[in-house]
Amino acid sequence: MSTFWGTHILFSLLIWSALSDKSSSERSGEVTTIANWSIKARSVDQCTPGKVHVLTADNFLETTEDGTFFVKFYEPNCMGCHDFEPIWTDVAQSFKSRANICFAELNCKLARTICKDYELRFEPNLIWLENGEEIQQYDGDLTSPGIKIFIWEMIRLNETRKSAAERPYFHTKPIILLGWFLLAGGVTSYLK
Repeated sequence: MSTFWGTHILFSLLIWSALSDKSSSERSGEVTTIANWSIKARSVDQCTPGKVHVLTADNFLETTEDGTFFVKFYEPNCMGCHDFEPIWTDVAQSFKSRANICFAELNCKLARTICKDYELRFEPNLIWLENGEEIQQYDGDLTSPGIKIFIWEMIRLNETRKSAAERPYFHTKPIILLGWFLLAGGVTSYLK
């Protein structure tokens, strides 16, 4: 009778352990999806480091679907946009060594649908995109130092997530150890 219960407990623990492995692997898959967010290198024809890449309604989705983009959404007749132009060019130039970040701009007068999708309230708007997804909208002062601090924060966030993804995941299995004791007879001898 006690061998029956020992075996029953052993199989119950092993099944429970297997189910928890499945759910933890599903969870780690979700974490990996988030943690694999990283700045990827891009081909030279998509974006030139230090320059502002011009996006259009025709190429916006295809171009931004792979890689990291910091996009300025603007309207040509916006006075603030004209005043901001040299600052944007300067910021792009100052991150020239970061070839994996593409500085781009989209004329909202020619791409109204895309700009409406982002629910922009004023111009210029700066949005950090990663693999086609909006990561964060810049809501600080439109000054070169403020924007540079934001970019460094985004780079640091990316590096933190990337290093977290590379760290080994240690998960102890006390239930499997208990199952091995049951199988070896260490605990089942006490049940007799």
